[in-house]
Amino acid sequence: FLNTNSFDNNNFVAYPNPTQDNWTISSPNFEITSIQVFDVLGKNVMTLNPNANEVQIDGSNLKSGLYFARVNAANGSSNLKLVKK
Repeated sequence: FLNTNSFDNNNFVAYPNPTQDNWTISSPNFEITSIQVFDVLGKNVMTLNPNANEVQIDGSNLKSGLYFARVNAANGSSNLKLVKK
């Protein structure tokens, strides 16, 4: 049996999703230390180091499509899908 630590308790929320311009990512329990945003090809298009519980991501300069955000906190990390209209 494999033990896997799950960080689903971070409860990171991204809204509005899909968005025209900006996403807000928030975590009620933990401070977000960094966010990396990747396009579908895996290219890093943005990196933020907010050290806050709520973060605004400016997606206005990104093309329409699907993106993935790797959200890191002190107790682990989580991946979120972000959709840009």
